[in-house]
Order: sequence, then structure tokens, then C-alpha cells
Amino acid sequence: MAKARHRPPGPATAGSGPATPPAAAATRSRSEAGAPGRGSERRPGWLGAPAGVAIVAALGLLGWWAFASLQAGADTAAEAGPIATLDAPDIHSLLVDPADPERILFGSHAGLQESRDGGFTWAAGTLHGADAMSLAVSPEDPRTLYVAGHDVFLVSPDGGETWRPVEHDLPGTDLHAFAQDPTDPRRLYALVVGAGAFTSEDGGGAWQPLPAQPPGIAGHGALATDGAALYAAAGEGIFRNEDQGATWEPLPEQPGGGVMSLAIPPSAPGTLYAGTPSGLTKSTDGGTSWQTLGPADVPVFALAVAPSDADRVLLVGADGGVYRSDDGGATWVSS
Repeated sequence: MAKARHRPPGPATAGSGPATPPAAAATRSRSEAGAPGRGSERRPGWLGAPAGVAIVAALGLLGWWAFASLQAGADTAAEAGPIATLDAPDIHSLLVDPADPERILFGSHAGLQESRDGGFTWAAGTLHGADAMSLAVSPEDPRTLYVAGHDVFLVSPDGGETWRPVEHDLPGTDLHAFAQDPTDPRRLYALVVGAGAFTSEDGGGAWQPLPAQPPGIAGHGALATDGAALYAAAGEGIFRNEDQGATWEPLPEQPGGGVMSLAIPPSAPGTLYAGTPSGLTKSTDGGTSWQTLGPADVPVFALAVAPSDADRVLLVGADGGVYRSDDGGATWVSS
């Protein structure tokens, strides 16, 4: 997961207490038509009038039910509510454990918070007092986690139980964006404030600047990769690179309103999720077209997709609200 630097407009609301188990995102009701009446044996044709009326009524009810179901799904996306509210001094980053989609890490100025039940309840994590602007993990090496941020570059070799500084040759550790190749755990990308974007092929020890810098990403931005392509989001939009940083091309279409966060499901490389000031957007064709998903009018400051399930999406809004979808953003889980 990659995250652009943003600070919410005011203090976050209080943390949530214990929550009930997840409820279904939407409940649908189905109406059944009564059995057709018995026609007279002397009535011509194969269908008696009472039976025809009953079938027409049933078809009408079926059409109404289909329309109502679609409308309910649209209303659920537009009116989605948070499943929890995080108490944090800032909203930075999210990560879903590749080995356990119920385990989620959230990063802020204060360090890490952790959920073990899919985002419904949260507790203090193992890292305190570190500005966790970005979190990264590869499905190929789920025990190795990275945290990067303001003067922070740490690695955990045991799934986040313990942390140590990464020995590196970067020109600085004010890292405002960070990404890890999901297919090659040793390939990393980092945006160093004042120095540009760099890449490492050895797990973070030795770094080289990218041959060409992503347009408009001098100090703030977001990075994400599916292994074949590297994506960079900044003020000028989202750009894609497929030749190890040598050339950058803007996506054919851009999400409206600017991009604040990016996420790519490792199990669905052609799919991109982009967090904007007005909600979540999604592309399933590499950025050729975009679909607005909601939640409506929620600035998406932090965003993550479960590595094991491309349809499980989590985000954190400007006020600390945690939102979750289990169907790729079509509907949102309720608390």
C-alpha cells in the first residue's frame, strides 16, 4: 500500500469500543407470487386467464425486486458508514496481512494500531512514537514488514512483533512514499523528500535513483506496484512506468478530484484503487476507465487491499472512520 501525505482538518474522534460481529452489507427481500389458478378444461389455448394474470403479476414483482435490489446496492455505497473510528493524531497508512486478512495495521504519527477482527476493533500495535507514513509487505514474504515515514525506515523480520532500523545508503530518511514489489520482496521503491524517487534490489540496503523521476512528485505523492508496472500519483495525476523507471506515461484516464492514496491487489494486477477527496474510485483495465465507488464525500487518506482477496478493500477517511468492502467496493460492510 502506498499513501500520499495528508493531514485531517481537525482532531480525530474517539476510538471505537468493542463491536458486534460483521453484519451483511445489504439485506434483500424477495416476494413470491401465488400459484396460478386452475383454468377451465373447456377454455381454448394452453394458458387459462387466472394463470396468465398470476404469471404477469409474478414477472412484475420479479422486475420490481431486481430494481429494488440494485437501488439498495447503490444506496448502500452512497450512504456507507464506518465500522470503527480510529483515535489517531494523523491518518497515514493501512496494510492487510497477506497471511491473515482479518489482521490489519494502521499507521499514524503515533506509530501503529492493529485490528485482529477485520477492522471492527483496534488496539495499540507494537511500534510506538514512529511516524508510519507507509506500510509495505509482499505476499512472497509475509513475515517481513516495512515502515517508512518522517525520519523512519524500519523493518520487521517477524510479522511486526519486533522492529529494527534498515541499514541503507539513501540520501535521507524523510520518506513520503514507499512501495514493495509483490512478486520480488527485495525490490523496493521510496520517495525521499528533496532527493526524488529511488529503488533498491536488495531489500533496502543499496539504492539508486530512478532513471527518470515521476512528473510532479518532488515532495509528496503515492507509489504502488504490481510487479510489472510502477505507478506514481502526485498533483499532475497518476503516471505508469514499465521499464524500471526510465519513462513515465500518464494513465489514459484520471480519477476526478485528485489522488490521495493508491492500492493494487497483487492477485488482480490490472485493477487499481485510488482514494480521492470525495471517495474511492476503481479501474479494472489499468487506468483506461474509472468507476466511482463511494463512500460518498469521504476523503480517502489511507487505503489497502487484502493481498489474498482483491475484493476486500479497507480505507480510512479524514475523521478516522474505517470503511470496509468485501465485494470490490460495490457495497460496504455495516457495523
